[in-house]
Amino acid sequence: TEKLMDELVVEHGFDEQYINSIFAKVNYLPNLIDSISKPAEKTKTWPEYRAIFITPARIAAGVLFAKKHQTLLNKASQETGVPVAVLLGILGVETYFGRILGNYKVIDSLYTLTVGYPPRSLFFRKQLINLFYLAREQNIDIQTVKGSYAGAMGAPQFIPSSYRSFAVDGDGDGSIDLFYNWDDIIMSVGNYLQVNGWQNQENILVTANLADSLIKEYASKGLKPQFTIAELKEAGLNFSTTLSEESRAQVIELEGNDAKESYIGFHNFFVITTYNRNVMYALSVYLLGKNIEPTIK
Repeated sequence: TEKLMDELVVEHGFDEQYINSIFAKVNYLPNLIDSISKPAEKTKTWPEYRAIFITPARIAAGVLFAKKHQTLLNKASQETGVPVAVLLGILGVETYFGRILGNYKVIDSLYTLTVGYPPRSLFFRKQLINLFYLAREQNIDIQTVKGSYAGAMGAPQFIPSSYRSFAVDGDGDGSIDLFYNWDDIIMSVGNYLQVNGWQNQENILVTANLADSLIKEYASKGLKPQFTIAELKEAGLNFSTTLSEESRAQVIELEGNDAKESYIGFHNFFVITTYNRNVMYALSVYLLGKNIEPTIK
């Protein structure tokens, strides 16, 4: 801890008294180490994971949210190229449209994971340092701000480095508030995906009826599509898309998939996984948004 405090003062120029006063009140939270070791993405099958997010209640909440913020959603979609359904899917999966922002003090979470979780200690140390910068830049109270157990904040659940890199001032008021300002929140989600490579107007995924042998051979949980569309079609996978033959594609492997069909993800599907590195997450975002969208037209 002392080394970290020294670094904040000497290398990053924070006031020593300020740093001492904050670290005097920081709490170590041992239960966090269990949470981060067993996230839902690693322990649940696809039907179990899907059942958390694709529910009538969450879809209904999304419809109300979408009607209330339709103008903003359309504006963000036009400016970033990210479809309204995907913006809705992310906000719905991340925080139930701003209802569940997390109950952990971000400073406690990041401190705990820095000192108590060696596999990703360097990552969380970087986030903790970013949190101090963010607090100064956006006038956030570092001692009270709350988020997820992994230090993600606000309605879009940005970790501190993402908040500093991808969050945008959607309404031009000079500050970026991802907790209560929906202009900033919705534009920031669109900006995040756009900067991470979203291709406007391109397909995200298709469903296809595939033979089990083909699924075995061509499916992956990986986050970089291994094949081109041409290669998959040559192998006998039948699906239709407006994308060029050279575009990348991947059959998505889902543990316990009980649907009669398989999913084939394209470049934009894998851009969604930059938000949370898991194919079940990206598919839940896609399906939740798709379920909300028809009712708001």
